[in-house]
Amino acid sequence: MTRTHALRLSGAVLACAVTAGSLAGCDSSSTKTAASSSASAPTSKSPSSDPDQAAKDKVLAAYTNMREIQIKMAADGDLHTEELAKYARGDAATDLKKSVLRNESMGIKFTGRPEMKPQVTAVDTKGKTATVTDCFDATSWKPVYKDSGKELKLAEQRLKYPVTSQATLEGDTWFVTKITADRTKGC
Repeated sequence: MTRTHALRLSGAVLACAVTAGSLAGCDSSSTKTAASSSASAPTSKSPSSDPDQAAKDKVLAAYTNMREIQIKMAADGDLHTEELAKYARGDAATDLKKSVLRNESMGIKFTGRPEMKPQVTAVDTKGKTATVTDCFDATSWKPVYKDSGKELKLAEQRLKYPVTSQATLEGDTWFVTKITADRTKGC
């Protein structure tokens, strides 16, 4: 592999990793649905004085479940579109699908898991919008070549960075609609 080709491939994978880290899940007719049931946000044990707590719990559950599907997609290269549609719409879903397809075309998958610390920082039930902030840590989430299992060496990059996501209420269901990663900062 020439140095130029290696640099281009490394840059393309970096772009995919950034996109994957900043996005949310997807797929179609897969039978693997464990993520949706195992990744629900914790519920409060005592009644909350926050009138928006129920909405915050639902937003956090949508975000967390979306991320679980994203991790699964990055590991198996499948587009879990039906599962994703339960938690993400718009740019979030589209960008993640593109990232998975890009990685698949280059023979790359991800192993391990990212660490996340999401919290709902704003919710407007009347305006049907919410914001989730997260510290996304991809230190243990590694791109590898599918055929060899060999880890892909990337140029120096920030692996722990803040992510801000927007969610929208449709009917009584919250969907993540946009995810923005800021790799210029750490968290």
